[in-house]
Amino acid sequence: MRQRPPSVRADLTTRIAVAAAAGIAVILLVSPIRLQAQSGQETIFLLLPVGARAVGMGEAVVAQRGGSDMLWWNPSALAGNDSAGHEVALHHSTTVVGQGNALAFVWPLQNKSIIGFAVNILDLGQQTLTDEQGNGIGVATPTDYSVAASYAAPVVSWLTVGATAKHVEAGIPCSGVCSGLGLEASRSNGLDLGLQIRPSMIPLTIGAAARNLGVTGPAGRPGRLDLGADYMVVALERGDDRVEVHGAASLVSTVGMDSTSARFGTDVIVDERLHVRAGYIRDPANGSGGSIGVGLQSGKLVFDLGRTYGGLTGTNDKPPTYFSLRYLW
Repeated sequence: MRQRPPSVRADLTTRIAVAAAAGIAVILLVSPIRLQAQSGQETIFLLLPVGARAVGMGEAVVAQRGGSDMLWWNPSALAGNDSAGHEVALHHSTTVVGQGNALAFVWPLQNKSIIGFAVNILDLGQQTLTDEQGNGIGVATPTDYSVAASYAAPVVSWLTVGATAKHVEAGIPCSGVCSGLGLEASRSNGLDLGLQIRPSMIPLTIGAAARNLGVTGPAGRPGRLDLGADYMVVALERGDDRVEVHGAASLVSTVGMDSTSARFGTDVIVDERLHVRAGYIRDPANGSGGSIGVGLQSGKLVFDLGRTYGGLTGTNDKPPTYFSLRYLW
């Protein structure tokens, strides 16, 4: 049996991957939309951050490059990066809202374009159902989840674009006497669009993203417009030692909220292995707060940790904690 040349096999793999991503995106976008729950959980779910790197930088990451966490922030950031490669990652969070776990996978194609797939699950914890006398009659476990497919590609050397199609569902599994309590699921489909401008003359990236387009629920529309920039300065370069400092800022406007939030972050990178991060969110609508984070790469493994203080998911007793474990190859 004659084997195909490597270039033909690679091209075939690329076409299959693109076709799979396109097929999933079409299914997500054209599938029926049913909104039945009265809680509007999926609206809140989509406003929660994903990824320890983003949290550590105060969520000012719309202009960041590469990394599976960018599936949730700006899909265009996945493409056109010289260091981009295959990646599978787990992103975990523990907040006052619940425990979140997101699994992401990105696959680069031959022309520096890239596809990505992600599943995000938020466990809101068990809730005991009672009758009018206060007797327990059942247990409900509210759970939100989303599935997404992304595609990003460079249009020219200084411009990348990307899109993510997503399906979001807020379910309330229940055991015991649950009939007549209105514990029905709500479902919605949406789209994220993004772009990044990367001038070749200066170490600056400008990013813009419109997220959760088309998603709707009883609690309103969680659509967001995010515009920001990231600037890199080489603070030290001597022999094998190199220290980079990234400064980032963005403005985020959310549908249904009266104010626009400002986000600021910094990432100090030592020898491309150690990251020290800090950020701040000024958000009059949901509360302002700071964040810190660290990251460490060892071979093909990357570990990131982030914590927030105040803000949408903050508490005084137990600051929200996020960690990400990524495998690169």
